Amino acid sequence: MRKQYDFKIKGAKVFAACNEITRLSKLLRSRFPRLHLPPYIEERFLQVSTKVLPKLKITHVIGKAVWDQKGDIRYVISIGRLVRKNDGPEEQILATMSMEK
Repeated sequence: MRKQYDFKIKGAKVFAACNEITRLSKLLRSRFPRLHLPPYIEERFLQVSTKVLPKLKITHVIGKAVWDQKGDIRYVISIGRLVRKNDGPEEQILATMSMEK
């Protein structure tokens, strides 16, 4: 069942992300350089929100509401999956949103 293949892919790069680096083994940690990204500022957060939900008309409203509740961009994406292109009114959508952690 265990097969091992030996081949090379030119130009391939491997990236990884994690929330808790201490949960990774030391061997795995040693293979990746660490990049610590600064938190978003509000303007950049709203720009990213607009880019991850390009087809929605109320992206700026969702992004602002999530930012005000100290959420992250993953929450914007989750809401975007639930909201349809022509859903509304905006107040009803915002009233439905809750940030429970």
